[in-house]
Formats: sequence, C-alpha cells, structure tokens
Amino acid sequence: MLEFLAECARAAGAVLEDHFGRLTTVRTKDNAASVVTEADLAAERCLFERIRARFPEDGFLGEETGFAPGRTAVVWVVDPLDGTSNFVAGLPWFGVMIARIEDAEPREAALYLPALGAMYTAQKGRGARRNDTPLAVSPATDLSQVLIGFGLDGTGDAAALRRQGLLLAAVAQRSRNVRATNSLVDFCYTAEGRLGGTINFNCKLWDLAAPTLLVREAGGVVTDLAGRAPDFRLDAAATTRTHTVLAAAPALHRELRALVDAVPAGV
Repeated sequence: MLEFLAECARAAGAVLEDHFGRLTTVRTKDNAASVVTEADLAAERCLFERIRARFPEDGFLGEETGFAPGRTAVVWVVDPLDGTSNFVAGLPWFGVMIARIEDAEPREAALYLPALGAMYTAQKGRGARRNDTPLAVSPATDLSQVLIGFGLDGTGDAAALRRQGLLLAAVAQRSRNVRATNSLVDFCYTAEGRLGGTINFNCKLWDLAAPTLLVREAGGVVTDLAGRAPDFRLDAAATTRTHTVLAAAPALHRELRALVDAVPAGV
C-alpha cells in the first residue's frame, strides 16, 4: 500500500514540477494568504483519477474538490499542493500529501517534496522513513538545543493574532531559534529531527492527516495546542473545521505545551 501512495505522490509531484515557475492563474480563496493555482487543480485531478481507478469504493477528501463519501470505511485524504504561497513565490517549500484513513485513523501516509526529491512515508505501527532511511524525532530534551517551526496566517481576530505573537516571542526566547515555511516541510523536518517541533494555528484535515502519522511513527507527539488528540472525524464539517497543531519530540512537546499555557488568554 505504501508503494501505491508513493507512486501517487510522485505522479502529482511531477505535475507540480511541470507548473513550477510557469503559472498563469493564481486565485485567492478565503483570504490573501489562501490561494489556488492551476497546479493545485491538476495535481488533485491526477491523485483522484489514480486512487479512484484502483479503489473505486473508497471515499475521497481533497482540498480543492471536497469530500466524496465511499462505500467502505476508508477515506483517502489528499493535499495536492501544500505550501501554495511558497510555490507561487518560487520557493522550494511545497509538496504533496496523501493519507489513507480507515475508521477515522490514519493508517498510511506519503509526503513528497518534489524540489528536494524527498519522499517521506509512514505506516501505523511500522515506523517512518525518508526515502530508504528510518526517521526519528530529535533526542533533545531542552528547547534551547533545537529550532522550532512556527506557522501562522493573518486573521481578522486581532486578539487571537496578539496571542499568537506572544507565543511566537516565548518560543523564540526559549528555543535556539524559530523557522517558518508554514508547510509540510516543518512536519517532515520535525519527523527527522532537524526541527525539535512545530506549531501551526491554521490546519485543515488535509494539512493534518499525513503529518500526524509521520511524526507519530518517528516517535513524536501530535496534539492540538490544548493537548488534545487530532480530530479525524469525516463528517459534514470535515472540510471547514480548523485545527491547531503542536507536533514535537516528547520532552519538547511538554515544554511547548507549558509555553502555550503561559500565554494570557485574555490578551
């Protein structure tokens, strides 16, 4: 099954590479930070056609096409181009994510970074790999020893944005430093220990499913900012529900959770 996920991710990645640096259409979705291009749409068609041809009875959830329930307990959750704003700007921090969810739990995942030729895969209970190399999260036990990924988008909620800024300042002060690709790259690098962890305030289910399995299978902990397990319900709100994410090595996750709790709620 993992081989099939990787094949699909590479095929969609090839579509992205064909469009990289040659875009003609960029359209804003919900806000200025949320855009879609012809590359997103073409890559998602590629994934949908391949998955539907082999597993016609399964459900499908795509960022651009929405949710199509199937007749089995399996749903394929795909983000055909994560890091679209990076892609539009000509930055290499973008990729394809595919997760196979069964009974509301990710079972297999593939995350592909075409610009780097890096394929990250994970299978529940079987570990995580980059290409052929097993992955493990950082062994560090103190935030001062690591870089932390931090992803946030603009919001009309001024109080929420201030709280996010305060948390960013706290993380920057306690860690070695902060990095922000605001994409799957932050999760991939957390899974292989380049980053000690990553925080993101604005994930949808397709942003969350594959990275959760990857980081967990590399030995990390993934929760929302309140410490709760990710919500993989595939109901009517699955396409609109927004998730916060805190993914990190276990000891670092505890430290980051403490920083989250220390930010005043009423700012």
